[in-house]
Amino acid sequence: MSRVTTDEKLLRDVEQRVLWLATSIVQAANSRPDDGSGLKVGGHQASSASLVSVMTALWFGALTPHDRVSVKPHASPVLHALNYLLGTLDASYLPRLREYGGLQPYPSRTKDPDAPDYSTGSVGIGATAPVWGALARRYVETHSDLRPSGRQISLLGDAELDEGAIWECVADPVVQRLGEVLWVVDLNRQSLDRIVPDIAIGRWMGMFAAAGWQVLEVKYGRRLTALFDRPDGEQLRDRIDGMGNEEYQWLLRSPVDAVRERLVGDSEQLRVLLADLSDVEVAAVLRDLGGHDLVALADTFAAVDDTRPTVLFAYTVKGRGLPVEGHPGNHSALLTAEQYTDFAAAVGMSVDEPWQ
Repeated sequence: MSRVTTDEKLLRDVEQRVLWLATSIVQAANSRPDDGSGLKVGGHQASSASLVSVMTALWFGALTPHDRVSVKPHASPVLHALNYLLGTLDASYLPRLREYGGLQPYPSRTKDPDAPDYSTGSVGIGATAPVWGALARRYVETHSDLRPSGRQISLLGDAELDEGAIWECVADPVVQRLGEVLWVVDLNRQSLDRIVPDIAIGRWMGMFAAAGWQVLEVKYGRRLTALFDRPDGEQLRDRIDGMGNEEYQWLLRSPVDAVRERLVGDSEQLRVLLADLSDVEVAAVLRDLGGHDLVALADTFAAVDDTRPTVLFAYTVKGRGLPVEGHPGNHSALLTAEQYTDFAAAVGMSVDEPWQ
């Protein structure tokens, strides 16, 4: 039975809860009493946050019990949060990330109490594993009376597309026939410690298309798209499409009252277009990317062609919804105690009872 819901408000509430839980899993791991070793526990709150919307849309909308999903390593807290909400992970494990016998830093079939469909870790391995799962399924079909069903889905970070193993897999002629394969690229345009200056998204799309894959893109959310549809809205689209990743990330970190001027520049048409929006609303629509729009994601998942492999580029903001949103150094940054307390207040949760 599919966990499908069409109630967007309910999905938004779930999404917010997943973000809180995933963030708290990492926060709790780094708040354990010091054992004197001086070792850093670590974790990736920002990398998890960028994929919360995609995973919420999948787990509570698009997935069936027969689907198998490989989750990018740094989003393991999101997977554990989802499993906790769905009743397959006990709350006692949530504060035990990177603890012996607890939750693993990356999804592990052999060590995690809520065994994932695929183990991931080394960059590029998790992305390609479902392809081999699809091939194994075809082998079973041709050598037995069994008819296994379900899709093979990979959730991967954009940096994984730098790995040679990825493109060896993509270009394999046999893979072109695997319609059950779906890759979702978390396109947050940030690397380990910097903003990626030129991500060459068009080149990537062309390489997938040349290999026979269906290429989908969910770039903007509905609020921003509605602005594009207004008179002179195309100028706003051209302005955002034309800005480099550095400028976009810079605008994300700019004070709310400064975003409008920096976005509009000397364009009178853009000034008029945004005139009825408050400064807070202008800053919000700038962040309205498709990878955080649950309805846009659901519509795009519904458009997947099951006769060939598909790659979906989901534009996201690294650290979405957190105080470190869009910061170039947020890859392994941990919220301060004050930031965590403020975040709890913003989402109506308690730092003293984070798993309630």
